Amino acid sequence: MARIGLVLTGLLLFLVAALLWPPANAPLPARHASLLIDGARIIDVESGTAGDPTRILVRGGRIAAIAPDLAPPTGAHRVDARGRWLMPGLWDMHSHSFKVSPQLHLPLQLASGITAVRDMMGCPERTDPLLACHADKRRWSAAAAAGTMASPRFIADASFYYEDPSLTPATVKARVAEDRARGARLLKVYNNLPLAAYRTLAGEAQAQGMSLVGHVPKAVPLAEAVARGQRSFEHGRIFIEGCFADAARWRAGHYDKLPRPQLIAHMLGARNRAGCEAIMGGMAARNIAFVPTLVTREEDARAHDPAYLRDPRLVYADPLSRWAFGDDAAGTAAIYAAPEDRALLAGVLRQAQADTLAAHRAGMPVLVGSDTIIAGPKFHDEMGLLVDSGLTPAEVLRAATLDAARFAGLDRDYGSVAVGKHADLLLLDADPLADIGNSRRIAAVILGGHLYDRGGVAALLDFVRAQAAHPGNGIRLIWGFLTSPASADL
Repeated sequence: MARIGLVLTGLLLFLVAALLWPPANAPLPARHASLLIDGARIIDVESGTAGDPTRILVRGGRIAAIAPDLAPPTGAHRVDARGRWLMPGLWDMHSHSFKVSPQLHLPLQLASGITAVRDMMGCPERTDPLLACHADKRRWSAAAAAGTMASPRFIADASFYYEDPSLTPATVKARVAEDRARGARLLKVYNNLPLAAYRTLAGEAQAQGMSLVGHVPKAVPLAEAVARGQRSFEHGRIFIEGCFADAARWRAGHYDKLPRPQLIAHMLGARNRAGCEAIMGGMAARNIAFVPTLVTREEDARAHDPAYLRDPRLVYADPLSRWAFGDDAAGTAAIYAAPEDRALLAGVLRQAQADTLAAHRAGMPVLVGSDTIIAGPKFHDEMGLLVDSGLTPAEVLRAATLDAARFAGLDRDYGSVAVGKHADLLLLDADPLADIGNSRRIAAVILGGHLYDRGGVAALLDFVRAQAAHPGNGIRLIWGFLTSPASADL
């Protein structure tokens, strides 16, 4: 018994030490008063073309001049960009952050060329032991701009989910006031919100100058969500459900007892094509964005694929996230166990890709978001899936940069390589206009004029790999999950 007591005491001390041990700081960028990027071919994401080799002067965090014959200013740090391509930094428009993100997710995103994120989940209360709250993200964004933290900028920040079926119009109004006071400007709607609560939420968003974003609750017709001003719709299943010819009966519960594979087969087979085209046209007219996160549908479609589940990039994910990734895949594989059901999952991905191309051709802003584990590398997967859907590499690069900045109302300062804009830049070893996969061939990342050269990017990746294996981060995540009021909804 004494030995058991000693073991338990030792284990308790280890857990306490892991929780109290100061989190590590990611490697910081090189900070220079000015940079001369010499010899790069600038990718014009507006026109989808690459220019001739030129020089770009960065001073005070912004692009000060662009010309092939720029004289190097005294003291400027020269970045050899000959034979390389320069483009704006990437914007992940569906991201999630946690208290441990400075050790894991944020440096991985930055090392992947992502310089801005739209964070799609806030905290249910002012503070939280698991989730990153509004104050955290404001602080991290300011530190990233100052070069004192390895992180993308946070360009928008959503509330916690409006999901609870018991929410009433009165409680919705009170909660919107709380979210606005905390600093949220996006109201995140989720699957189970009742129709009356949704209508109140949409009205409050307009009255408070906030934006309604996220899912379409089952109780809400997609056309009504469009008419009530929802600003963005997330995930590839939006049109599969919303364009279902029998959607009214589905919303009324007539299919609730049907096994999920049979329901999906019915949705894919019974589609209101004319109605769907009309909805997409209405979205385009209102400049409503679609963020398809096709990688999440790919995860379902490949849930039975052992090679996919052994993705070597999972070394950048902590053990809890790796477990959740595997557990989700196992659950999907169990529900869709029959061969014909597995084929349905591939069909869902194909339909989501077809809907993405149709939305793009209708004139909707199609934006790039990850919403998944190892979000930095998976962002590049998402761009590849968009090209596979029928968009050109040029269209995808614009979606991941300038279109995202325009949708956020920030294109005056971000989204393209132009004099006066913030120097949030990505230097590549190969032309992504020729092959979108070349977006992975990163030579340097610059945020606010602060430089991560090839060695700096490698140091970030090494840091994340080490932190993913560090027991302290895993214990902090588990403790946060056990004690967070949000855990039941995640």
